[in-house]
Amino acid sequence: MNKDLVVGKGAVVYAQSGVPSSIKGGKTYFGSPVQEAKEKMKEIALVKRLKELFEKK
Repeated sequence: MNKDLVVGKGAVVYAQSGVPSSIKGGKTYFGSPVQEAKEKMKEIALVKRLKELFEKK
C-alpha cells in the first residue's frame, strides 16, 4: 500500500478505478490501473472493434 498517494486538486476519478500511485489534478481518470479517461475510452473502443478489424483481412 502506498501511504504517500496524492490526488491532485480538481482530479476526477470514475467509480471502481484503481489508483496505485499519485495522479495530477485537473484531469479525469478511469480504469484499473487508472489512465486519463480520454485515452482509456479510446482503448475500449478499439478493443470492441478488434473482431471487425480482423475480419476485413
